[in-house]
Amino acid sequence: MLSDYKDCQPDVYNLLMNEINTGHISHAYLIDENDNPESFNIVMAFVKEVLCLSSNSDTEKEIICKRVDDGNYPEVKIISPDGLLIKKQQIIDLQRDFTKVAVEGNRRIYVIRDCEKMRPETANSMLKFLEEPDNSVVAILMTNNYNNLLSTIISRCQVIKLFNSNLSLSNSEFENLAFDFVFNIESKGIRSIDEIRNILSCFVTSRDRDGLIKFFDVLISTYYYGLMFDINNKKISSVVDERLLSIFCKSDKRKLLSKINYLIFAKDSIKYNVNMQLLIDSVVVNLGGCL
Repeated sequence: MLSDYKDCQPDVYNLLMNEINTGHISHAYLIDENDNPESFNIVMAFVKEVLCLSSNSDTEKEIICKRVDDGNYPEVKIISPDGLLIKKQQIIDLQRDFTKVAVEGNRRIYVIRDCEKMRPETANSMLKFLEEPDNSVVAILMTNNYNNLLSTIISRCQVIKLFNSNLSLSNSEFENLAFDFVFNIESKGIRSIDEIRNILSCFVTSRDRDGLIKFFDVLISTYYYGLMFDINNKKISSVVDERLLSIFCKSDKRKLLSKINYLIFAKDSIKYNVNMQLLIDSVVVNLGGCL
């Protein structure tokens, strides 16, 4: 059940359980999966919690959960892309099924996986369905590409972003990654590209854009310390890795400022679904050879 994710998704757990306990369940949710490998299991745990609200015993709850897992509960419908796309006919069939009277319970739930894989005409059919909610129907749309969705669909859903449990770094670990990055790029230039790829492979592998944005924030701060470096100010050594002190002491301040400005630009581009590995390679080339 949803309690299985209480520790790893505390904000999501508290939000959804509060809505269940207060009876304020939304008619439509948009789940930003954030590349969390457990996203579908989390959604189905929520589905079971909603369906079990009217259960009178633990045994009855277990039966409902088992039937949902087996795909034998008539009030739950899962839609996945048919090939590369979710087709208009799938949405039409869904609408037809959900206009019928419920066979069991008082809630009907449909889940649409990879909901960004809809052509405009399919999305418009989906939009009409969302605009005319039935009090007994709960829609759950799932996506790993939030930025590719129509704004009109987003606006009609309660958006919930999952925490990516693949990557959870402490502040000191982010700092160490940033120090390694700066040391390699400043001492080897574009020849450090393989080392940089290895340093940042954790973000690319897990496709953790939020983590990469935080890394860029720490990286920008590190270069800022370099820009402010004063050889007479020994306090700087308690903030920045010792390896960087001699590098920053000799650095051209105008070049450091240019690098900070470029990193701010690169960080902003992470939000727009760019290829993360290509972005990292571009950063290495610009910081290590072109600025």
